[in-house]
Amino acid sequence: MKFTRIIAFVLALVSLLGMTACSVAGGKPSNGKTTLQFWGWGDAVEAEVFQEITNRFNETVGKEKNITVKYVQKASSSYSSDAALALSGNHTPDIVYVEDKYVKSWAEAEYLVQLDNGKYTDFDFANAGGEIWENAISRYRFDPKTATSTADAPLWALPKDIGPTVLYYNAAYLKQLQITEISVPENELEAYNATNGTAYTAKGYDSANRVFNNRIAMNWSEIIELAKEMQKIDGCDYGYYNEWWYAYGWSVGGDVVEYMPEGYYKFTLNDTSKNYIVKDDVESVTINGTTYTAGQVISYVDKAAITDKASLNELPSMYDAFLEFVALTAKEGSVVGTRSDGTKQLGYGVSMGANSLGTADAEDYFVSGKFGMFVDGRWEVPTLRQNMSKSGKWGEGSWNVAPLPVYKEYDANGNVTVHGVAGGHSGSMGLAIAEGSDNKQAAFEFLKFVAGEEGQKAQAEAGFAIPNQKALANSEIFLQPDQDPKNSIVFIEAAGVQRPGDWWSLTNSAWIDDWANYLNYTVRENKATVDEMFEKYADATQKKLNKYTNYKG
Repeated sequence: MKFTRIIAFVLALVSLLGMTACSVAGGKPSNGKTTLQFWGWGDAVEAEVFQEITNRFNETVGKEKNITVKYVQKASSSYSSDAALALSGNHTPDIVYVEDKYVKSWAEAEYLVQLDNGKYTDFDFANAGGEIWENAISRYRFDPKTATSTADAPLWALPKDIGPTVLYYNAAYLKQLQITEISVPENELEAYNATNGTAYTAKGYDSANRVFNNRIAMNWSEIIELAKEMQKIDGCDYGYYNEWWYAYGWSVGGDVVEYMPEGYYKFTLNDTSKNYIVKDDVESVTINGTTYTAGQVISYVDKAAITDKASLNELPSMYDAFLEFVALTAKEGSVVGTRSDGTKQLGYGVSMGANSLGTADAEDYFVSGKFGMFVDGRWEVPTLRQNMSKSGKWGEGSWNVAPLPVYKEYDANGNVTVHGVAGGHSGSMGLAIAEGSDNKQAAFEFLKFVAGEEGQKAQAEAGFAIPNQKALANSEIFLQPDQDPKNSIVFIEAAGVQRPGDWWSLTNSAWIDDWANYLNYTVRENKATVDEMFEKYADATQKKLNKYTNYKG
């Protein structure tokens, strides 16, 4: 047992003594069959699906290779802490879930088996991205020696799914507001207008024509405008609930932290420098030795080397994008903070803060009609199908999904002149093999099965997960056009561009916790401004970031 695991085990010994009997891994009984223990978690629907996946494996691959997997359902509220405790000791499960935010710390603690270690030769790790979403498998790559996640870093898990976030909206409210709902991609809009005699613009919400297009992302002002329209409806307290800043900051090329060439991480949530994107009519441009093509945002490091902006469009700073997000929950007209140009960002009053939401879930407020729109992942679909599509109050077709907002500017005719990129975060759960397992090869057979077509199909059919495989995700097995939401293609489009949240950036969240708590419990509750938040925490956060690498500058 590795030294780091010994330390963790000693610290947790008292707790482990109470749970050893139920956490002993499988082995090889006298009949020669290998028995594996697989720890899972989730609601009743997911538990049923994974018991079925386990049964299918045992009846097929397991029968052929003399392997039996036992599925153990663990409490979702404490799964990761319970699993980490077990993985730190001698008696571990063989196969575990690992949340993308914990994969780095678990790899660093030597809890997990490196999958691309040359021992599992019947799986093409190098080209897995050809079938699996690249941004799904890449989040499970991490090099503990350099604290970086590069394309060639060791792989510690296979994604069992990917969960991009989208905008859920109340379609019944659109009808009540006499807003026409259409579903037309931007590249088909011209033909649609010609066929229907309309003159709709390439906007998500075209207020002049009173039309909402669920295939085109709204810009920042459009979603505010629609949210305020919805708040005119009796019972709709807030038009738009969004807990995360990612779609705003990433849309303009900003981020909360950047890895610098000198070998340290820099806190950039408060960075006031403008961002830049290559114009759509420019084939390519080379900056600081990196070639960018049309529609690509210049990296944080490279933008400092820009000398000629003729081929680029200017985008807001990360700081300004963050202010736009915080303004959602601020009281209308109140001062949120000071923009990069010195003007004041005022509140919109269209959203509720996460602290005000308390222990309730956003989907509950959406089902009740208190929220007109909210941001979340595919896992909400089974609940909404049951409580909205099948309910007497709402009914089939009463809700749908649309892309997350994107930074865009228009000319007088509604044509896009400057735009950012589609952004947002996606969750994912990985399947990993415990370093303490005595049956790693057998465990890998199960990982391949769950991450493969059979396991992914079972999850997709239940409606709560997007398959990790692109072809399967684009099939009717997942899209399910006969059920709400009818616009499930939005999940696929989001899966291709979304990435893990800031909780994944480093091995733990020590650099996040202080300012994030202040943001959620104070700033977004109208008790302090963003300026005050950064004055209080920016320097302290940078000092914490300096401890994650060996940089001594």
